[in-house]
Amino acid sequence: MLKQSFAIAAFTLAATSSAHAGGFVDLLDTGARTPGSTNNTGTDAFYLGASLPSTWTLQATQTSTVYSPVNSVAVGSFIDSVWLDSATNSYIIGSYFQLDNNTNGITEINSIVRSGFADYAGTLSAAWVYASDVYGSAPADGYRLRDPSRSDYIASYNAGTAATGAYFDADKVAIRTDVSIGEDNPNSGLYLISFSASNYTYEWVSNAVHIVQGASTNEGGRIRQDMWLSGFAVTQVPEAETYAMFMAGLGLMGAVVRRRKSA
Repeated sequence: MLKQSFAIAAFTLAATSSAHAGGFVDLLDTGARTPGSTNNTGTDAFYLGASLPSTWTLQATQTSTVYSPVNSVAVGSFIDSVWLDSATNSYIIGSYFQLDNNTNGITEINSIVRSGFADYAGTLSAAWVYASDVYGSAPADGYRLRDPSRSDYIASYNAGTAATGAYFDADKVAIRTDVSIGEDNPNSGLYLISFSASNYTYEWVSNAVHIVQGASTNEGGRIRQDMWLSGFAVTQVPEAETYAMFMAGLGLMGAVVRRRKSA
C-alpha cells in the first residue's frame, strides 16, 4: 500500500514574469494521444515558455513525500499546485515529480494519470514548463510532457484502436513521461492541465494521481509498480438556486431545533 506524507513549502516558488512562449493545446476528446510534443522546446507545441504568465495567481500547493508500494522506501517528492489565470478565467493544475537517487525502489516513471474530470463538460488543455522556472529549489531542466490523452494508462498503445474511441476515459488525463535515475533525468517538467473556472473549481481528493513505472525487459527488467497519490481534482460549483435552497434548508432546520429547545 502506498504511503504518502505531506510537507508544506518543501519547495519555494520562484518569481514569475509576463513572458511566455505559447499557449495550451486542447486535448483530443477521443482517448487518442494529442499530437504536438517534440524533444525540442523550440518546436514543442506544449512548451509554455521559460516562466508562468503574470496573470496566474497561485491558489494552493501541496508537497508529498512518496514511498514505494513494494518496500516502503522513499522514492521521491510530488508537488501538486493550482493557479487561477485571470486573463482566461481558468484554473491550472500542475503536477511535478522528482525521484530520489535510490536503487531498491522506483527508478523510473513512465506515465502520470490524473483523475477527477468526469463532471467537467468543457475542453481540457495541456502544457508544460521546466519546474526549476517555478519551484526555486527544483533541479534544472526536467523531462517534457509527452502525448497527453483523455484515457487511463495504456501499456500497449495502438493508434488504430485509439481512433475508435476505445481508450477514451472522461475522468482521466494520461501523460507519458520518462523520468529516470538511470538515464540521468530524475525529475519531470511541471505538467499543466487547464480547465474553465466558470461553474467549476478544485478540491483535494484521494487517489487523484496515478504514477506508473512500467515493466521493461530490455532496460534492466524493472517490475511494474503503481502508486496512487492524493491531489487536486475538478468539481462543479453549485448553481445559485441549489445553493439558495441548501441555505434555506439549513435555516429551516435551525428554526425547528430552536422551537424544540423552547418547548
